[in-house]
Amino acid sequence: MPLEGALTATHAALEGAARVLASAFADPLRALAEPEKRVFWPHLLASALLVSVLWARGSRRRSLLETIASPRLWLHRSARADYLLFVVRGVLRLTLFAPFALAAVPLAARLAARCTASLGASPVAGVSHTFALVAFTLTLFVVEDLSRFLFHLATHRVGWLWELHQVHHSAEVLTPFTLYRVHPVEGLLNRLRGTLTTALVAGLFAWLFPGKVRGLEILGVDALGFLWSFAGSNLRHSHAWISYGPRVERWLLSPAQHQVHHSVEARHHDRNFGTALALWDRLFGTLYVPQGRERITVGLPGAPVGGGLVALVFAPLGRALRRLAPWSPRGLAGSDAASVGSAAE
Repeated sequence: MPLEGALTATHAALEGAARVLASAFADPLRALAEPEKRVFWPHLLASALLVSVLWARGSRRRSLLETIASPRLWLHRSARADYLLFVVRGVLRLTLFAPFALAAVPLAARLAARCTASLGASPVAGVSHTFALVAFTLTLFVVEDLSRFLFHLATHRVGWLWELHQVHHSAEVLTPFTLYRVHPVEGLLNRLRGTLTTALVAGLFAWLFPGKVRGLEILGVDALGFLWSFAGSNLRHSHAWISYGPRVERWLLSPAQHQVHHSVEARHHDRNFGTALALWDRLFGTLYVPQGRERITVGLPGAPVGGGLVALVFAPLGRALRRLAPWSPRGLAGSDAASVGSAAE
């Protein structure tokens, strides 16, 4: 019967929607068990161990438990906003943003085929698997790091992107979950950046070294990225001052340098945009190397610290759209607030 069929179809559609929403809300929690995520639980454990070592070597003015798990930090209104955006981004990624997702593998395959059609067979196809493995791993790491730097720099230099990026910059306390304190639209753009970067490098290497394109992996993910996370990159978003020293910090960005990037101090504004390599900041004149322990106050005066979806999602999006509007007097010009401070990815 038509009515019975319609009811059955409606029931099936509601069940499907419920499954999608349930999966979307569970997605952020799955990040704790996914090795490619910064908040993979062994990475968090490694960060806690590093903080414990710092505590043991320091003044011990607070207990170890208070140092690692202080409610004043983890339950701060800014931290609660981090958790909210962590969940919202997971829900949006599996619902509204799913149609915009791109897969790196088919894009890489197309690029490799285009290179073969235009340039012919690779002149270096006979190199060893080991050479191709190391070359691909290092190249992808460097190019990915450069693309992250350029995207991050753009979020400070392009007015409408800055309106979105201020959400991250407004954090008044730093925890590993501050990494996810990112406006959903900025997160989508950053995800597209990563996909296109991977596809570009993988496609070129698939043409250069056919049948030999794979990277060094640990637990099924990029080895260099995994080791970088395991070595304490979570402490970039923390109040644990870990410096590599001036010599090393001219080449590798330490957690302390990223905390400088979040600082409200004028001397720290628009510094240290990079993720791992300091080379890009050196080339662009934005590198800041601390000469000793610095007291850092983070945040963005006037920006929403806590609040709900209106303050953290809809209001920034509205400001960004107004900047993009052709009738806007500011248009794509850089934000006046862009010189106020810097924020991380």
